[in-house]
Amino acid sequence: MVKQGKWEEFIQLAEVYITKLNDVISNQPEDILPDEKTSLSFILKSLIESEDEIEKTLKSRLDILKKEMSSLHRGKKYSEAYSSQFTSAFH
Repeated sequence: MVKQGKWEEFIQLAEVYITKLNDVISNQPEDILPDEKTSLSFILKSLIESEDEIEKTLKSRLDILKKEMSSLHRGKKYSEAYSSQFTSAFH
């Protein structure tokens, strides 16, 4: 979803994902078989790598949004300055 820019869907599922991941990690039995431990280790490593990629993409998206907000703010200032020329001319 993050790679495809489906931000709304990502946000909706992010909380569920974090909660379920926390449940899985917290509720592991103490006596895990070696094969299960290896499998779990591989899965967790993949999840961490995916989360790193998501974090980088989110930071990039945040930078884009900051630039867009700054641009909108400048545009508003320019618009107000432009319109104030006409308003002051009539008063």
